[in-house]
Amino acid sequence: MIWAVVGSGGKTTLIKKYARYYAQKGLKVLVTTSTHMAVEEDTLLTDDAEEIIAALEKRGCVMAGRRENGKFSALSMETFRRVCPHADLVLMEADGSNRRPVKFPAHYEPVIYDGTERITVVCGLHGLGMRLADAAHRPELVKDILGADDDTVITASHIQTLVRKGYLEPLKEKYPDAQIDIYPTHDGSDYRKMIAEKLKNDEDIGPARSIGCVIMASGKSRRFGSNKLLAEIGGRTLLERILDVTDGDIFAGRVVVTGNEDVRKICESRGVDVVFNGFPGRNDTVRLGTEYMHRMDGCIFCPCDQPLLKRESLQNMAEAFSADAECENRIFRLSFGKRIGAPVLFGRNYFSELCSLPPKRGGSYLMEKYAGEVRLIQAADEAELDDIDTQEDMAELLIK
Repeated sequence: MIWAVVGSGGKTTLIKKYARYYAQKGLKVLVTTSTHMAVEEDTLLTDDAEEIIAALEKRGCVMAGRRENGKFSALSMETFRRVCPHADLVLMEADGSNRRPVKFPAHYEPVIYDGTERITVVCGLHGLGMRLADAAHRPELVKDILGADDDTVITASHIQTLVRKGYLEPLKEKYPDAQIDIYPTHDGSDYRKMIAEKLKNDEDIGPARSIGCVIMASGKSRRFGSNKLLAEIGGRTLLERILDVTDGDIFAGRVVVTGNEDVRKICESRGVDVVFNGFPGRNDTVRLGTEYMHRMDGCIFCPCDQPLLKRESLQNMAEAFSADAECENRIFRLSFGKRIGAPVLFGRNYFSELCSLPPKRGGSYLMEKYAGEVRLIQAADEAELDDIDTQEDMAELLIK
């Protein structure tokens, strides 16, 4: 069987995984390419059919091709046809992506040989949240298909559009007898697992939604008596807790707004973007964060003093936002029963007003003004809404 692997970055890793698996089952496996592949330590750089056949008989699994500019390229068609009958499985890398997680193929791609029985399309979910310019191979084609620009944030529905239009639809038309499947690479996170399953089953993911996260760390902690963000609960500071819970792929971007030098250094040491706030008002913190996230479809504002906030609640807020057809006009707020609190997620149609709030006012000003657009998202536990203003608050929370 000839099995072609196409799509974005991750093809070689997948091919090697399949090659090991089937070789361990006793099959003779030939790994090669119709384009180019990186040379591995045991790559057989030759176009001699008899040499490749002998290696298959001896080793069981062989990666082979012709040396070309530091990589290896396709076998001649004569050699390929001569060798194929001696392999139970031929795994072919049939597309290039320069290791980028997002791609739309050129008109001459992928290069799939006649007789191919199975085609696997790799799509890189590690591209979620990246700028198009940083994530895409053949970015001009990607921008044209998505109607996007270099700064567009890649979302799951963008990846689905590229896979459907670039691969699934044309491949099914051109190779109607081939088995065509999707292999989404992901890091094991619950969100990416969910997206991977939807991609595999070709389920509609929905409209593209990019959500930015602003971590508000500009408070002076006057009532606490010291910088409460550096106070520890369970061996982690409040700052570390909010950085941990907002990490990962829920948000397309994340920034900490702070006027504290110690907080800035900690965030930068962890690779988290920081906007330094030298202004006095809460409205200034909101404005700076919103300006930083101005390209997003929505923006969530997370306080640093809710140490029991769960990632699950943030995920639920993000999913509710993305599923709402009027999300750009909505405000989503975490709650438990009748108790309402933070974080709060604003659709992009509020960004202008968030940047021009009255002095010393925060997002609550808009929540009061647009009360009819507020949607409540239930937390799993009421303690998620507990915030810490004083040492007594900290002591009570430790008891819980």
